[in-house]
Amino acid sequence: MSSVSQRTATASIWTISGKFLARLLDFISLLVLARLLSPADFGLVAIATSVLVIVEAVLDLPLTQALMRQPSPSDEMFATAFTLSLLRGAAIGLLMIVIAWPMALIYHDARLFPLVAVLSIAPAMRSMISPRMVLFMQRFDFKREFALDLITKGSTLLFGVGVAVTTGSYWGLAIGAVAGPTAAMITSYVFAPMRPAFSLSEWKHFHDMISWNTVSQVLSSINWQLDRLLLPRFSGLSTFGAFSVADNIAGIPYQTFVGPLLRPLMAAFSVVEDRRNLVAAYLKATNAITFVAAPVLIALAFLAEPTVRLLVGEKWASAAPILQWLCLVSLLGLPTNMMPPLAMVLNNTRYLALRMFIEFAVRVPVTILGIAYFQVAGALGARIIAILVAYAASLIITRRLIGASFAAQLSSFSRPLIASLPMIAFLLWVEPTLADIPAGLNLVVGLAFCGGAAAAIFWGFALLVWQVVGRPDGIETIVVQRLMPRRNGVLTS
Repeated sequence: MSSVSQRTATASIWTISGKFLARLLDFISLLVLARLLSPADFGLVAIATSVLVIVEAVLDLPLTQALMRQPSPSDEMFATAFTLSLLRGAAIGLLMIVIAWPMALIYHDARLFPLVAVLSIAPAMRSMISPRMVLFMQRFDFKREFALDLITKGSTLLFGVGVAVTTGSYWGLAIGAVAGPTAAMITSYVFAPMRPAFSLSEWKHFHDMISWNTVSQVLSSINWQLDRLLLPRFSGLSTFGAFSVADNIAGIPYQTFVGPLLRPLMAAFSVVEDRRNLVAAYLKATNAITFVAAPVLIALAFLAEPTVRLLVGEKWASAAPILQWLCLVSLLGLPTNMMPPLAMVLNNTRYLALRMFIEFAVRVPVTILGIAYFQVAGALGARIIAILVAYAASLIITRRLIGASFAAQLSSFSRPLIASLPMIAFLLWVEPTLADIPAGLNLVVGLAFCGGAAAAIFWGFALLVWQVVGRPDGIETIVVQRLMPRRNGVLTS
């Protein structure tokens, strides 16, 4: 394995470990809050956070990506990045306060006004995180990001649950959402000290990425938040709360495994100069993401009912079928995740904006019609149609960017697809048994055993397929080297 591959693998282990533990804390917080609060409470906060996500995306600035492109960022560049980020945070906070009252009128709920105002503090805190943290990313050193994730989610859990227990209200969700970014901001200056300075002297290094990235982020946020904005208007808060919780659970595999991989992989793409090597790196990265996330999403989809029943209780039973379909959406979307960082590294963010526009042009009308006539089922159907269109667009754009053929891109999923078939058969066999087990210790043990057995089946067949096809360089090589370092020279030769 090459030096870049080795460094990327090590960085990925740190980021995935950090995100896994962070999401575990998030999961514990969700589990506790779901038992303390009602689906209507979650639905109310989800309305506010959906609007906040769109506003943050509209004003998103890819400052980290722009700094990553510079071999040795200067103090003036860091000052410019800090200034731009601070201006962004202030603009988000002001805009959210302005639209808080209209939101309360549109959704006929006065509680949204103070809720939105408090939640607007979170992006302000995120905007002040030290930009010098990027220096560690450039060195493939993600240990500090690992610690930052744990501190952030630990603060969210501590303050969120504390307020929920004390007040018994949705304010636990809001205070937790603010406490995490505040802790992250403070900790970032411990890890990457920097004296705040205000300057726009190095704007030229940021303006190109910001212009096209803003377009793509606006379209992306509308694509993924539109159904969350429309559903409360066509269904009750409880139904929307169930959809929101299912969406949060379905997002755990992405946030734990896929999202953390994108940064080290983007760093790896940035040091690959030869086009042929870049194609190989891209295909290997896409294959790795599928290997890591697909078995988790498949297991979660087939075991959704006992999982929901165990974690958040019988009152959330309506979230189980929604969770199954959302896992399918996430599974279909895995192939689309590597194109955005590739476009950013190649400084072709206009292609990212093009892909988002294509998805937007399909998703918006399909989502509006689907929700108006079929509510939750329509929202799920719209997501599936849109993600398939996005994948087709990604295939075409990737071929134009680096010359990777359609066949090569599609074949990068063949090994994980084959390995998933026996796993699916096993899950179909055990799911009826788990459905009959009442919530309690027996169900915990049953889910743990079936989940572990499914993972073992998947990786056992994955390594078998890898051997049969000639042991190509990929994530299986890394797994074998980690498990059997003394024999890796023989196994991967």
